[in-house]
Amino acid sequence: MVVRRLTGYLAALAGILYLFFMYNETVLSGILVLVLIYPVFSMFCLLKMRRRVSTAMERIPPVGEKNQRIRAGIVVRNRSRIWNCRYILEVSAGSRSGSRRERSRIRGTVGAAGETTVWCGFETDICGNIEVTAEYIWIFDLLGVFCIRRRIHEGQSVKVMPKFELMPLEVTRKTREFQADSDEYSGEKRGDDPSEIYQVREYQRRDPLRDIHWKMSAKENVLMVKEKGFPLGCVVLIWIDLPVKESSLAGFSRVLETAASLSVTLVEEKCVHMAAWYDERGARIVKWPVRNEEDAYEMIWSLMDAECYRDREKKQVCYDDAFRGQDFSSTVVIDGQGNIIRDGVKVELLQV
Repeated sequence: MVVRRLTGYLAALAGILYLFFMYNETVLSGILVLVLIYPVFSMFCLLKMRRRVSTAMERIPPVGEKNQRIRAGIVVRNRSRIWNCRYILEVSAGSRSGSRRERSRIRGTVGAAGETTVWCGFETDICGNIEVTAEYIWIFDLLGVFCIRRRIHEGQSVKVMPKFELMPLEVTRKTREFQADSDEYSGEKRGDDPSEIYQVREYQRRDPLRDIHWKMSAKENVLMVKEKGFPLGCVVLIWIDLPVKESSLAGFSRVLETAASLSVTLVEEKCVHMAAWYDERGARIVKWPVRNEEDAYEMIWSLMDAECYRDREKKQVCYDDAFRGQDFSSTVVIDGQGNIIRDGVKVELLQV
């Protein structure tokens, strides 16, 4: 781009020099002087404009969806009160650690003491954190002959969510009837926790005498029985294993898709569960209880910021410490490639 414009300027200068030597005209002398001093004047203006033109990542959407076009806006401001600014802005989008980045160059003009929004769109076939970055801006002089480049490298993250689709899943009777400790209780079924009353009803022959609610019986003048509560603890553990050796952009994208589908399917089956993964930087296990769809979306949102770990031994120590004394009816592992592992074997039809 710069070479082409410089070649055009030199060609114009050569033409004027030819005319200057061929014809003895005063006006040609004036034109030649203007052409010769124009690069100096242009460089002075460009250096001034370089400090007065700025960009801001103010209109980047915080969230997008896989395989859906994401529209992002970058604000270009011109603080000069004299000159209009012609520019070309280079924008890229892609994963921070990925080599494949979609790039585009957008031309535009911003008036003196004004601002404009540059809009660009991109699609991505992976889930996770995608960064939209303003890489460079080329600022042109008044005639558009010369330009100066300024490196910006200012980025904004967009979280690309996976689709939450139901998957084949069978919830066994063992899981249905498994009671885990919790401060919340079901309003739909009774259990065996005497610390919480599910409901009070009239006595029937099959009811044990120890369950009679004597105060209520005396008040109603009929035998009443209290049914015990069913605690809504997490009965299934989804362990998301992210070792560095198994990590890849495509693999992490599949991890997000598998975790989203599995979690929303368990919610649909009214199975309270917990998703967990290892945070090596904080040396802790991140636990995320999921009781409804909103919890599932928030879990995936948090999982997008997870980083792969290197130290397996330290991970195992943290895992054992975090879940010591805590029981689950089933533990499901999602490996670094998004596969569902049960008892060390990859499964297609999952039973929990």
